[in-house]
Amino acid sequence: MDGANLRNPEALCVAKQKFNNLDAYESFIKTSIKPWSPAQRIALAAGMAERWLHAYETFSNSENWGDPAVLRRSLAAGWNRLGGQASSAVNWHSLSQQVQNITPHMDDFDAIEALCACAMVQYAIDCCTEKDNNTPALMAVLSGLEAVQPDLLDGDPVPARMWNNSAIHREIDKQVRLIETIQSMGSADMGYQAVQALLADPQMAGEIQPRDESGPVGRTNQEIYEQYRQIIQMDIKGAAKGLDPRKNPQMAAMLYLAAWMGRYSRRKQMLSGEYGPLMDRTAVQRLLAKNRAKDQAVTATPVWDANAQWTIDVFYQNTMNGLDARSPESPHGYGPSLRRLWVEAKQRNLNDAEAWEAIEAWARYQPEAWGRKSKVAATNSAALQAALALPLSWSATGNPDVPWKTEVDGNSWQVRLNDFPDEVMYSLTVNGEVAGDFHDWPKMWERE
Repeated sequence: MDGANLRNPEALCVAKQKFNNLDAYESFIKTSIKPWSPAQRIALAAGMAERWLHAYETFSNSENWGDPAVLRRSLAAGWNRLGGQASSAVNWHSLSQQVQNITPHMDDFDAIEALCACAMVQYAIDCCTEKDNNTPALMAVLSGLEAVQPDLLDGDPVPARMWNNSAIHREIDKQVRLIETIQSMGSADMGYQAVQALLADPQMAGEIQPRDESGPVGRTNQEIYEQYRQIIQMDIKGAAKGLDPRKNPQMAAMLYLAAWMGRYSRRKQMLSGEYGPLMDRTAVQRLLAKNRAKDQAVTATPVWDANAQWTIDVFYQNTMNGLDARSPESPHGYGPSLRRLWVEAKQRNLNDAEAWEAIEAWARYQPEAWGRKSKVAATNSAALQAALALPLSWSATGNPDVPWKTEVDGNSWQVRLNDFPDEVMYSLTVNGEVAGDFHDWPKMWERE
């Protein structure tokens, strides 16, 4: 692989430059790496991942979860590529899948640095496999900023209080050192020893930010349920003023996709803690696992028309789309995927137009309970409240729909996990009959 020294004198003089905002810094990165060889961009992405790999190792040891060796093997493949190994000698797809499998979900762990380390390794793999690797190299760099300030890339524009964070600028200084080192290398340094030497400096490691142990406990399921209902009802009213896909067939696929994404994103915002973390982490983790399992159970591949397929492909290729899945086929955790809704519609013998309308109907759906005059009737019966006050011990069933069971006076009691936040989180069943719905797990109940 060509390791030619493509120097950019202007870029080499910016170490002391102050970047006033994210746009300015992103522009600097793009300008710096554009004239580089593909090998230099691989070195940049791999170097970023090396800087943050320790964060994943710390997380894995602390949580007894994941496998740092997967990231090590992936990075070794990248460095070997720079050393002259043929790309065909590596199963990049397998490495990418392994990285995805050991990437922590933020709904399960408070581990943004570990997640970003995985993302950087993935971008390094992409740099090795994509003909134009400018974008994955850029994203590897920006992922370092996200590791320091998780909300940084979501702001438009980025609030000054975030950008002026001293930790952000310490990270930028380290990134610029890495960029300058790669920028200044000659073709003789095919093994990128100068980069390896720089990365051996402990001062180059990414900084894991201290956690605020005195932060808020979290929000109740009922609070999130009510807020979600109000937001969705406002979204639906706003959507009525938008373009009708039936009257704009040339834009239909995009409009239907936007409708699905709007509802899915709201569910993600609520469950992932963007409106405040839920106290009931057990329910959230089980709900996400249940949603992913339902997605995986639908194995059929949709047959979309060429325009729809192109629209969907472009959407999923955008790494900033805010989804928790990299493709329509990947399991989605926050609700039914677009693929699943389409396949289920086609299984009901709907034609393409009707299938799209079924997806739109899901996006605009308002549960019957939202229209009741008394929103607490289903959760406030005296018998149900008495049951919720009993000291009970619940065991796991292994059933994602009905995760817990116990026995009371010879009766079989079970707790059903509903489609929250569209539905109340839990339902209590007694001998198979629904006794009532309830929002939050009772304090007197212990569960596995």
